[in-house]
Amino acid sequence: MKNFVLSPHLPQKMVGLAAAGERYRARLAPAFKALGIDVIWLPDAPGADPRLAGHADLSMLHMGGDLIISSCGVEIVKYLTNRGFRVLDAPGPGKSYPEDCRLNACIVGSRFIHRLDVTAEAALENAAGFELVDCAQGYAKCCVCVVDSRSIITSDHGIAGAARKHGIDALEIRPGYIELDGFGYGFIGGASFKLSPYELAFTGRLDGHPDYNIIADYLKARNIRPVYLSDGRAFDVGSILPLIEK
Repeated sequence: MKNFVLSPHLPQKMVGLAAAGERYRARLAPAFKALGIDVIWLPDAPGADPRLAGHADLSMLHMGGDLIISSCGVEIVKYLTNRGFRVLDAPGPGKSYPEDCRLNACIVGSRFIHRLDVTAEAALENAAGFELVDCAQGYAKCCVCVVDSRSIITSDHGIAGAARKHGIDALEIRPGYIELDGFGYGFIGGASFKLSPYELAFTGRLDGHPDYNIIADYLKARNIRPVYLSDGRAFDVGSILPLIEK
């Protein structure tokens, strides 16, 4: 049986296979190699805003286990199918919001957080086992760092409020201090992913964030160790999606 990540974003062992945008290969590949993680490098989405086209969370949504909703091309689907995944098609991201965020839902344990009026039909059709959490933010995954099945970090006030109403503890931090090419700043969800149950990886360091100590204390209280994939400031890559465990 394949060691699929059963609960999206929450591997129960060290990640063995993840998906990330091809445009970030040069910056991230050395860290992934050092950690022994294989990566599916996703090509830019042809119809999306060029600044965001390389963001994996606009083109792929892992629903847990072997199920993936994807707008990626034939080669990616073939690769995933060969690894044992079931892949359902979704329309590719449009050039502007909210047509570009149909797959940008964030699953936290049993909760499915998204602006539900824009969620891809294939995702909603396969969300029967989740508690749906509607919010105003279409870029839900970009904005949410999943800490564990009941805890998140976000700079989005609306997501924080919606999550709390559904039993999720939300650490709300100040926006900014994360790089995103072409924009004033990026988001913590797009710059982080769980490596294992007790390790949370960030694309770069958070020392320059004014809420750094609060974030560090929040993770420590949950017995989670931060891991930094580079020495510069954390940068938003549109999420890294853990798919298979070692």
